[in-house]
Amino acid sequence: MNRTAQVNSIDAIDQFRAAFMLFGEEVGQALSAIHTDLQRFQNWLEHDQLKYWQREIRVREERLNEAKGDLHRCLAATIDPNRTPSCYQEKKLVALAKERLEVAERKLAAVRHWVVVVRQAIIDYHARAEPLATAVSADIPRGATELLRTVARLHAYLAAAPPTAAPPEPAAATVPLAGPAARLPAQPAEPPVDEEQGGASDAAVGDEREASQEPAP
Repeated sequence: MNRTAQVNSIDAIDQFRAAFMLFGEEVGQALSAIHTDLQRFQNWLEHDQLKYWQREIRVREERLNEAKGDLHRCLAATIDPNRTPSCYQEKKLVALAKERLEVAERKLAAVRHWVVVVRQAIIDYHARAEPLATAVSADIPRGATELLRTVARLHAYLAAAPPTAAPPEPAAATVPLAGPAARLPAQPAEPPVDEEQGGASDAAVGDEREASQEPAP
């Protein structure tokens, strides 16, 4: 496995590390806020709402009993035994008290139902959010520390590295000939001629020519 990397800017690593840590802080704050909201809602549902409707049921049962007592007294308070009083107002209050008690009982049943649902939903949320919370609390700080060590190693490497030598000058490139000139045979080089030997040879040739031109005696 190749574990090398091409680093062009150490400052970029520092900037990424800062952004990485800021991301971890923001995610941690968001998870903490969600946890607080869930806990507050669960407490409100299981304690405030549950106790409220339980108390309301007791109160409305008492009011229903009071309304029934008023209706019974109204029916009993008659002068003429052959005529039954209407007690319309008392009957109306009894019906209203019964209706309010039924509403409170339905509310309490709904609260108890949602207590179970919300508990399970919170358990499921924590199961899914746990990996992210672990990454925020452990993995991100560990990664930021490793980035800091990497930057320190890079600075140490740059401080210990030898100065860069100047690149060598490029050699003259040999370009192959193309076309008819590439097929011509190479001409042998003429040997160098010594000026003194050349002059002596020319003089000897001249004497030979003069001797051949003299008449015979």
